[in-house]
Amino acid sequence: MFRNIGDYISNKDKEFLKSSDIVVDWKSGYESDIRFDENIADEKLALLLSRLAYVFELVDDKIKAREDYEEFVDILNGVRIKKTLQSKNITLPEIANILSKIDTAKKVSFVINEDDLDTIQALISFCGMIGCEKMGMFFAKLDEEFFEFKLIEE
Repeated sequence: MFRNIGDYISNKDKEFLKSSDIVVDWKSGYESDIRFDENIADEKLALLLSRLAYVFELVDDKIKAREDYEEFVDILNGVRIKKTLQSKNITLPEIANILSKIDTAKKVSFVINEDDLDTIQALISFCGMIGCEKMGMFFAKLDEEFFEFKLIEE
């Protein structure tokens, strides 16, 4: 469940952010290990991350067991990898390296400055695929009323 923790709406506390092995900046300007700036960070990139997490078999077992998992995989299969990479001017090895770092880390925090609902949903889906226990999502500049999401938790 997401809650207000001061500067962020998050599924984790501030200590999780401070102690994360990897911090991913999504258009926020936060000091980070991995940065996606406003030129490339959008719904298509978030869906590409999920698609490649599926391809590279990085999906949390709890997510695989969900009834709606196959429906989500069908959506991901519609994400064109080569076309999206070209449009973002990113290479597959660059994205694979990012996913590898996320996969091997014990704690990963995404610091996100995003107001597009579809992109937010795609990011939440990606984080859910990797595993809610290890993924912290810290949304800056969002009103609590705007935020009606729950991470997939069991």
